[in-house]
Amino acid sequence: MQSSYEDHRPSVDLLQNRLGYRFRDAALLEKALTHASFAHESGLPFCNERLEYLGDAVLELTVSEWLFLAHSDWDEGQLTQERASIVCCRSLAEWGRALGVPENLLLGRGLDLQKGRGRASLIADAVEALLGAIYLDGGFDEVRRVIGRFLWRRRDEEETPPDAKSRLQQRLQAEGKDLPIYHIVAEEGPPHERLFVVEVWAEGNLLGVGTGPSRKEAEFSAAGKALGNLMQPVALDDKP
Repeated sequence: MQSSYEDHRPSVDLLQNRLGYRFRDAALLEKALTHASFAHESGLPFCNERLEYLGDAVLELTVSEWLFLAHSDWDEGQLTQERASIVCCRSLAEWGRALGVPENLLLGRGLDLQKGRGRASLIADAVEALLGAIYLDGGFDEVRRVIGRFLWRRRDEEETPPDAKSRLQQRLQAEGKDLPIYHIVAEEGPPHERLFVVEVWAEGNLLGVGTGPSRKEAEFSAAGKALGNLMQPVALDDKP
């Protein structure tokens, strides 16, 4: 007898815990985990392909926004290349395996016997379907938060410990808040001894003010001040 969504429920609960999101509508989660081969063999009127389409769009938009805000000095080519490395099949499949997607997929008997459960493309498609389901179930802010956790997990695995800007972004993402925005508010001194003053804001709140001999160093300084303030908004009267 072919396995069903109900057979996987304990493991599906673990998957939701790893995602950091619990579905209000269990039917959406079931659809996200249902491959077309299973739907065909079982006579189901749904599979995860439409959710995959939606999740792909949500993922690209979220990653594009994150890269745009995080790397103000990158050109279009750099942004596009980095986005492609993040949303690629290999990257999504690795995330899916960490979440436990393969063991929770509902596959047709033939595809399962052909070791389809281990195919990177199939796992990546299911991850996108899950993101589409989260978007429908909880809205854009929730799916951004889930994707943000993936982005920081990926950075932690690939890079050295994050700098102040990265830590600030990570903290805001983990709390489901908007990403920080940096503004140059002053440039002082002669060209050979330039001093930049930068503010960092999030959701209409001034989080910190930093200075440095370059825009980049001033942004790092502002992020460090924001972290030191434990993310408490700085009163506007305290601005220099």
